[in-house]
Amino acid sequence: MNTVTLVAVLSMAGLGAFFAFILAFFSKKMSVKDDPRVEEVKAILPGVNCGACGVASCQLFAERLIAKKVPVNGCVPGGVEVAKRLAAVLGVESTAPEKKVAVVHCGAGLKERKLRADYRGLKSCSAEVMVAGGELACTYGCLGYGDCKEVCPFDAIRMVEGLPKIDLVTCTGCGKCVKACPRGIISLELWDGSYPLVTVACNSLDKGKTVRKVCPVGCIACKICEKLSPALFKVDNNLAWLDTPKLKENNNWEEPLEKCPTTCIVKLSPFLHSTSKKPLFPDFIK
Repeated sequence: MNTVTLVAVLSMAGLGAFFAFILAFFSKKMSVKDDPRVEEVKAILPGVNCGACGVASCQLFAERLIAKKVPVNGCVPGGVEVAKRLAAVLGVESTAPEKKVAVVHCGAGLKERKLRADYRGLKSCSAEVMVAGGELACTYGCLGYGDCKEVCPFDAIRMVEGLPKIDLVTCTGCGKCVKACPRGIISLELWDGSYPLVTVACNSLDKGKTVRKVCPVGCIACKICEKLSPALFKVDNNLAWLDTPKLKENNNWEEPLEKCPTTCIVKLSPFLHSTSKKPLFPDFIK
């Protein structure tokens, strides 16, 4: 090895050692010690990584909670008890998280559905909807393959006659089913369990004449519900809408439900398949 080569090798070795020292120094200087409370918080969380808190995982929620970037009551599945325990760890006060549940806006089961084609592809709603919009004559209705059921981490959804039925006790309002539905027929509604939950089981924006041709239980925008209970119901864009939060103070939904000509206004059962012997919300009255 000649002198020039030796100098080059030694120079590179020296530079490597110098930069290694610099990196090690600043790595130690700028490192952030793991907060032991992260693991304590993570142990309290349900651990289902449902995303209802707005972040991707329970680990990330725990880290952000310690960093004060998410609220202490942000864990929806954990409810009041988890919020209290997390508040105790952080030494702060907590309020109960708002309870939300998933609600299905389609009432057409296998017997009510009319077809416009014969789909024979992958048994998935997201797959079928990509083939000319699916086989249903109603382009707004539930396709019935249960993509929502498959993603539910709490086993809160059962498929009954081709429709998702949601157990309102088991449901945590994580929203995974909402994202999984390609037709957008599932929404999250505020509901604390202290009053009956009513909904419009239709999602069609077609005019009444068109709805009648494709679905016997769809909303035809007749406005009977709006006339009988204007504080709760409003017909807009050919579809009846229900102001769900107002149900807590206004029980004038029974007559619209009875008089609806297509029976698309329905009262939901809170205990569909839950094995719990007592209600999640003790104050539930009906």
